[in-house]
Amino acid sequence: MRKLLIGLTAIIAALMMSASKGDPFETSKQLEIFTNVLREVQTQYVDEVSAEQAVGSAIRGMLRKLDPYTVYYPEDQIEDVRLLQTGAYGGIGCTIQRVEEEIFISSLHPSGPASKAGLQVGDHIRTVSNTSTTGKSTSEVSTLLKGTPGTEVTLEIGRYNCPTQTYTFNREDIVQNPVPFHGLSENGTGYIYLDAFTERASAEVGKAIQHLKSQGANAFILDLRGNGGGLLMEAVKIVSFFVETTDTIVSTRGRGGKIQDVYRTQGRALWPKGPVAVLIDGSSASASEIVAGALQDFDRALILGEQSFGKGLVQQVHPLPFGAQMKVTVAKYYTPSGRCIQKVNYDRDEDGKREEKEKSKIFTTASGRPVVDGEGIAPDSVLQSPYYPESVAALNAKALDLKFAGRVLPELNPEKGAAAFTMGEDLWQAFTQVLEEEGFEFTSIGELQLEGLLEDVNQMDYITEEDVESWMAVLAERRGKVLETDKEAMVEYLEDYLVSKKFGTVGTLERGLLADEVVVIAADILHQPGTIERLLNVK
Repeated sequence: MRKLLIGLTAIIAALMMSASKGDPFETSKQLEIFTNVLREVQTQYVDEVSAEQAVGSAIRGMLRKLDPYTVYYPEDQIEDVRLLQTGAYGGIGCTIQRVEEEIFISSLHPSGPASKAGLQVGDHIRTVSNTSTTGKSTSEVSTLLKGTPGTEVTLEIGRYNCPTQTYTFNREDIVQNPVPFHGLSENGTGYIYLDAFTERASAEVGKAIQHLKSQGANAFILDLRGNGGGLLMEAVKIVSFFVETTDTIVSTRGRGGKIQDVYRTQGRALWPKGPVAVLIDGSSASASEIVAGALQDFDRALILGEQSFGKGLVQQVHPLPFGAQMKVTVAKYYTPSGRCIQKVNYDRDEDGKREEKEKSKIFTTASGRPVVDGEGIAPDSVLQSPYYPESVAALNAKALDLKFAGRVLPELNPEKGAAAFTMGEDLWQAFTQVLEEEGFEFTSIGELQLEGLLEDVNQMDYITEEDVESWMAVLAERRGKVLETDKEAMVEYLEDYLVSKKFGTVGTLERGLLADEVVVIAADILHQPGTIERLLNVK
């Protein structure tokens, strides 16, 4: 079967190449070959192969040769497309997490049908409408859970210390607010978190700006960390809130580098003069980088945080027959200074081989500051959240945080609120009990490195096997005391984790306005005399 799929992929790839060269005869020829291969497979292959299976695999194989963002959506995945464009989908209102071979609920939409039916964070989804989830990917199970609003779904649920339960309810239209939280810090900085650039993004950001201005905001932080992008026009409208210019905000270029579209400001500016900071990180991509790149090129905002993802490609969604759709890369976008921030080069030569990436070029912002292309957006000042120790990463990798949350969340009192929530000793003891029952163990990076050193010790002059083994014993002893040495960090992590599961995104961001070090430092920078001018090289 594997050889079959490789063969179909090769044929489709050849078809793609011929079509790109504009050769109608070659395209027709390849289509005829493909049709005949498909017929032979269906009539002669030793195992039964459906047309949907064979063609679907061939399509996916072809698209993998292009870039990760050109995607085929069959009819049963159409809710994924709607979510990308509108922030809404038909489903049950939960996110899921795979733990080994099983699927668990990791968060719930507060007003979604899953929450209203009584499902809880940490629940084990055993079956979806009689289909077992064991061994399936989160994508496969997500497709089972999503569907047309009003259709019925039945879940078989496992819960800690409870017998298996069955829940039957209807899917609903789940609408996600692109701005789940905005608030005012103690020093008057208006904080806006933008989750995605869906079709309501600019409207919600605009409302947040107006509301915070009415509360006396004297500066703004637009948080785009973790925002993977979305609709280009929403990015243009959001940039327009902060600038007064007739210059190009972003332009796109298609095949051959020809300019497709040029976008300038839309509507009136809501905060054209006051201090602004944009927060980015390694997951800020696409439309997020359009906003950050434009405001950086105009020297209008401080870009703070970490290097962004580097996705400078534009996609459009096109309908296909029988309810399918396709998201296809149609252009690259360029910031006002003329740079394309695409990090990975997916361009191919006539033989289908990926071309080498060109060296980065230097461009300049409005004030003459140097910026480069091809590397995402570099922040004007690097701000990083502190890293947790290895023990925290290990318990997260084993989903022990989720299992702990599943046990204690029903008993937590929400009256304290997200910002003031703290873990008492009773919760700490409950957590250590989970670790004990689950047999929590991990190997530190230092131990792994010493194990590698032990293999090569005979080739070294000044280190013996006994030396390495004694160092490993020291590390093992320290690891055995991790609940003492790392308790403070574990408690801090678990407090934030429980808040995110009990109070959702809104609670997490409300807490972060006071406790997120990056947000606090950014707000402080915006109020330091001369700091903005020095970083932006403006007077």
